[in-house]
Amino acid sequence: MTDVTMTTLDRPKAKRGKSAAHGPVLVSGNKLAAHFGVVRQRIDQLTAEGVIERRASDGLFDQDQSRLKYMTHLRAEHRRSPRAEADAKHAEAKTELLQIRIEEKKRTLVRRDAVDELTDAMCGIVLTRLSGMSARCSRDMQVRRNIDAVVMQIRREIAEACSKAADAANEPPLDEQN
Repeated sequence: MTDVTMTTLDRPKAKRGKSAAHGPVLVSGNKLAAHFGVVRQRIDQLTAEGVIERRASDGLFDQDQSRLKYMTHLRAEHRRSPRAEADAKHAEAKTELLQIRIEEKKRTLVRRDAVDELTDAMCGIVLTRLSGMSARCSRDMQVRRNIDAVVMQIRREIAEACSKAADAANEPPLDEQN
C-alpha cells in the first residue's frame, strides 16, 4: 500500500528568498489515488465522469487542480443526496408549522371552518331578511312584487359573484362536493 503522506515528497522544496510560486504538481493516477485515499479505479471513474482531467500531452494529473475539483464534486454530491434533500424538506415543514402556530397565537390566523360557518350564518340572515322585506315595507301587492323582484335580482347577483369566486379558486360545484 502506498503512503498517503506522499504530497510532501511530490512537491519540490521552496528555496529561501525565491517566490513560492511553483508550476503545477504533476502526478500519475496511482499517486493521485493515494493522495485522495481512494483506489486507482475510482480515479478512472472520476476522469470518465469529467470530474477531474488528465493532461493530454503526458497523461498525468495536476494534483492541486484535481483535488479542488474532487472536493467540489463531493460537496455537490452531498447537496444532491436524498437524505440531505429529505432533511431540508423536513426542516422547511417544521418551520412552516412553527410559523402557523405563531400566527394562531397572535390571532392573525383563523380556522377556515370557523370563517365558513360565520359566513354561512351571516348570509342566511341577509337572505332571510331580504325575503321578508316586501311584507314589512308595504301592504300594496304591486309594491310588494316590485320589492320581491329587486330582492331576487340582488340574490342572483350575490350567487353569480360567489360562483365567480369559487371558479377562480377552482372549487368544485356544490352538487359534486357530497
